Amino acid sequence: MEMDRRGTVLGIICWVLFLVILGGRGAPVGAAERGKGTGDVLTLDNKGYKSDRKGPVTFTHRKHAMDYRVSCWDCHHEFKDGKNVWSPWEGETQQCVKCHDPEKTRDKVVNLQKAFHLNCKTCHQELAAQKKKTGPHKKCLGCHKDENPKK
Repeated sequence: MEMDRRGTVLGIICWVLFLVILGGRGAPVGAAERGKGTGDVLTLDNKGYKSDRKGPVTFTHRKHAMDYRVSCWDCHHEFKDGKNVWSPWEGETQQCVKCHDPEKTRDKVVNLQKAFHLNCKTCHQELAAQKKKTGPHKKCLGCHKDENPKK
């Protein structure tokens, strides 16, 4: 019994260390999302879209993973037969653009912009509906940094 408890504690410690390491590195997010960020801050800058009407979105991976307790599986996924089979300990995190085309929905996989909006905006809206602290979700420029302001 004591050995089972030690194994469980060791497993939890390893998982927490993994999350700390994962949350602290500046993982690139892909060509269409080009990770300009270093360390914790990632920038999704829409380089694969036909037009970049709203500008890039910047977010903090560490805050989402550690402070806000967003599960890895809430954002990272790989679907096979309708199930998310992605796991952080079995290889690399693929770039979103690998499956989500920036310009169009194909093979029932939503386009890149819709994937981000469904995932990020929907999560923020759900938190707001629960009266919990959340990030912006009502106006475009709450998330997007307008790099082409009209003069």
